[in-house]
Amino acid sequence: MDVLVIPPDLLDKLTHKKGWEKMIKDGSIRFSSLQHLTIKKVAVSKGLQAGEEAITVTLDNYILLSPDNIPLDSKDKDRLKEIIAKDPLALIEYWSVDPDYDGEIFRSTWQDYRENTANDSDPYHCVRTATLNLPVKKGRVVCVKAVDVFGFESVVIEKLN
Repeated sequence: MDVLVIPPDLLDKLTHKKGWEKMIKDGSIRFSSLQHLTIKKVAVSKGLQAGEEAITVTLDNYILLSPDNIPLDSKDKDRLKEIIAKDPLALIEYWSVDPDYDGEIFRSTWQDYRENTANDSDPYHCVRTATLNLPVKKGRVVCVKAVDVFGFESVVIEKLN
């Protein structure tokens, strides 16, 4: 079974009186895939100062379901499949962390993106680990958001003790 997302511009395309079958045949409409980000268990250790804890968030894997539905030519589609097989996290364009997620509003306190060489010297990849020094807090909820090179967003939420 493939789970697909309805493109956000579908209604606009339908209002231009193009037939559904024609849009499918000419490739002007494509259903895109869902994606799934996983992280390793968030590590908690002693912080740099008294009353602080360090939380370390590490990206684990990125799964792009149904990559065949991404509107790419066959050469680029083959390259995408190679990247997915060898280094799926290379598809991440941007990711951020809210270490005190309230379940409603995401407040990013740390982020990394491609071409940010302040965190590492690789302009083509995001760093995969973030460590934040924060005041000690019981019941902390960490939320990680990532956006891939196609603009798809993934969210992972982990509740700490």
